[in-house]
Amino acid sequence: MDYLIDKKKFFDIWSNKLTIPIPALDIVIFTIYKWNLCLVLWRNKERFWDKYAIPGWIIARWYSLEENFDNILQRETGITWVYKEQLYTFGNPSRDDRWHVISISYYAFVKVESLLKTADFTKIDLVKYDDIENLDFVYDHKSIIKYAKQRLEWKLEYTNISKDLLPKNFRISQLQLTYEIVLWKKLDKRNFQKKIFKLHMIKETWELDKTTNRPAKLYTFIDKELKTYEIL
Repeated sequence: MDYLIDKKKFFDIWSNKLTIPIPALDIVIFTIYKWNLCLVLWRNKERFWDKYAIPGWIIARWYSLEENFDNILQRETGITWVYKEQLYTFGNPSRDDRWHVISISYYAFVKVESLLKTADFTKIDLVKYDDIENLDFVYDHKSIIKYAKQRLEWKLEYTNISKDLLPKNFRISQLQLTYEIVLWKKLDKRNFQKKIFKLHMIKETWELDKTTNRPAKLYTFIDKELKTYEIL
């Protein structure tokens, strides 16, 4: 088992001399753009023709998963920081027809303001989640995306994770719309606001949003770190 990937080029690592699976790290990145749940997808025609992929790469040895994540994120998307959580390890031997590749997958969230400032749009596309059924993906990446979306729905119901999808200050109507976009369902306005205030998740900033003809109160999240609440 002394045949290791080491510093070989990506296309040179596949060999019948390998006796172990190849570990990869893949990232499902969500954002909300123009009030649509969107994905940051990789479209490398040299490697994948016209198919889409989630950003990812082979894990470099002697570096932590955290270091590999940061390197892959910036190199493949241009984005420098996201909120992330480890999602799942996908290890079906047939998921990649070149070799047995194990995917250590993450799901991540980036505020659209940060995305638009840092993303390299020569490398990535911003695609609505609702459109993924009409796209061709490499390997099992569509399944990974769907699993990440399900995890996001669950997380939204009992944490303040929406803070990583919204601006620092927001209207409460924007918060509700974020929930509706992710959960794919309409929420009753009065019940939603009652539950949110009962959880002490947000607070007033004592400022008004005057970007429309109807100024409205602005709110911000009380806790800057991830916090668990009762299920909404």
